[in-house]
Amino acid sequence: MKRVLSIFLAVLLVILQVPNIGFAYGEGNPNLVISNSNTYTAKAGETVSVSVKLTNTGNGYATNISGSLSGESTGVVYIDGSSHDSIRNLRDGSTGTLSFRVKVDESADGKNYSLPLNITYYSEEYGWPGEEGYVPPQKFTLTENINIRVAQDKTSPQLVVNRVDIMPSSTVNAGETIAVGFEIGNIGSAIAKDLRVTLEGLTNEGFTLANGVNYKTVQSLEAGKKTYIYFELKSSKTLAGGSYELKLDLSYKDVKNQAIQDKSNFFITVAGNKGQSSNLIIENLVSPTGSIGQNKEVDISFDIRNQGQADAKNVVITASSEDQSGVVPKTVSTIKLNSLAKGATEKVNFKFLTTKASETKNYPIKITVKYVDDLGKEDTVEQFVGVFVVAPETGDSTKGKPKLIIDKYSFEPQLVKAGENFEMTLSFYNTSSNKAVKNIKIFLTAESGATKDTEKAGNSAFTPVDSSNTFYIDSIPPKGRVEKTITMFTVPDAIAKTHTITANFEYEDSEGTELKDIELIGVPVVQQSRLETAELQLYPDAMVGQPLPVSLEFYNTGKVTLYNMMVKLEGDFQTENGSYYVGNFDSGSSEFFEGMVIPSQPGELTGAVLFTYEDSTGQKQELRKEFTLNVTEMPPMEEFPGEMPTPDDMKPGGIKGILKSKWLWISLIIIGAGVGGFIFYKKKKKEKEMALDE
Repeated sequence: MKRVLSIFLAVLLVILQVPNIGFAYGEGNPNLVISNSNTYTAKAGETVSVSVKLTNTGNGYATNISGSLSGESTGVVYIDGSSHDSIRNLRDGSTGTLSFRVKVDESADGKNYSLPLNITYYSEEYGWPGEEGYVPPQKFTLTENINIRVAQDKTSPQLVVNRVDIMPSSTVNAGETIAVGFEIGNIGSAIAKDLRVTLEGLTNEGFTLANGVNYKTVQSLEAGKKTYIYFELKSSKTLAGGSYELKLDLSYKDVKNQAIQDKSNFFITVAGNKGQSSNLIIENLVSPTGSIGQNKEVDISFDIRNQGQADAKNVVITASSEDQSGVVPKTVSTIKLNSLAKGATEKVNFKFLTTKASETKNYPIKITVKYVDDLGKEDTVEQFVGVFVVAPETGDSTKGKPKLIIDKYSFEPQLVKAGENFEMTLSFYNTSSNKAVKNIKIFLTAESGATKDTEKAGNSAFTPVDSSNTFYIDSIPPKGRVEKTITMFTVPDAIAKTHTITANFEYEDSEGTELKDIELIGVPVVQQSRLETAELQLYPDAMVGQPLPVSLEFYNTGKVTLYNMMVKLEGDFQTENGSYYVGNFDSGSSEFFEGMVIPSQPGELTGAVLFTYEDSTGQKQELRKEFTLNVTEMPPMEEFPGEMPTPDDMKPGGIKGILKSKWLWISLIIIGAGVGGFIFYKKKKKEKEMALDE
């Protein structure tokens, strides 16, 4: 009974360390692969245990996993016991085992026998039957052969792959060069000669050799010895995220020079090209701030910065006048760059000239940056800047018509955020030196600048707050100014760019002549970054030295990409998988983080999951999700009190002594707490799903 209870407690501790038991996240399809060797060695008359390790490399739970192993067709190698085994479920990234026993008849010849293995499993069910969005479970199948190599003497070597190393990191980025190493051992009873190890499954779209050839040779490997080889590989820059299967072919000879061949498959996890794109932004824009006369030089300069994670190629920068009757280019209007490295900045300058025929008004200049990122994707960045020209009055000024313009405008805040209010201050200027303007009516109109759907609906990017978009000024004297401030609201889904507001003027001169004019106002709009997380998943109690999983799902619910995102665990403790580099986190995307906290001392332990990233303006942002743990000492694994139970102890009444054991009750309490926490989580999950459905 001591031994039974010891095993029971050990199993309980293992269960408590298994990360995220019963926690599913996100909707997706599972993908089961066999992650260990499919070849086993036995002698005639022996029984061998077959353990098939299944790893879920997909996205989503695999449930109701069932495996069926059939005997060899001649009947000399057959299943000893049940031919079926099952696993309740496997979350993505986790591994489970199907176990079988295979008997080799004494009459079996010394050769390889193939046993068919059929595996079926299902994806997880989402929602409730009959409701909108319900996703029924899908069925998947996996077929493989289990090889039983029968050896009748002590002259057979057997090579196996003991370990696969992916360096420098187990997760590979698209376009990265890595080393894949293999520890190969001879677990047979004789020397293996003329060993040739060949790497299979290389493609231009997946992994290719960085150098050398796809095979290595070893002259010999004695029984019980090991050797180590490695290959240098390069992943494709366009490789999507996921697990990629490669195979290692082992061919060698025994002492009788008989050829033996075996294959082992392994998987490389790729983070994909997410976060590898380049991203160019315009910053430090310098242009004339006041008015400028006719036939004057206009200097415009700015910086182009690549804040992405890959080089930008074929960069074309143009600055063009939208109205060449008033402003024309003085220098070349196009600058080309072969490339702009990630993190690099290029300063550019354009010169324009106001024409002699330019009128008194604002002339817009459009800045366009086009480029191709390292993944072949084309992108464009646009920015507008205005040049305000004041033309001199000519002829008899008493006969000329006065002109009303906006000579300057400003915003508070300077960068307008989508979904928020801002104050716009406009300065209306009468350019005439001797004529007043009166009965001035000004009304503002804005372009539809949100999504394509709202553009079709004619929605404006801006709306006035607590006021009308029309206001009245009684009069403005010659060379006089009147300032007006209006509060505007920017719609939440406004595109991040410079939007145009049109100011329409209707006024009269001193003789009562009706006049009309328009002015354009450029409003730079930026989208706010918005990072949200699901509820932090962790068990509040922990033991010293025992890993405790901390996990949560996070989402980009904003309208813009979050750049250079990093997630990591912070606190006075050791970690496993304590940091995760996401890269560029696209709008509408979701990700999952899971790390291990390993407490080093008892007591209350505080920590946090820290998210850091750069928003669309290049500003660094962070989000912190804090947690608290109650850490206790690991209970000593001492012998259970009392002597070994006798057969009489197992009779009715004899078990009473065992029931008095404090360890049994401690174990039952811990199990009850775990079951209660699991039921509580499932209840909360169902309530959340029902709330989302509503």
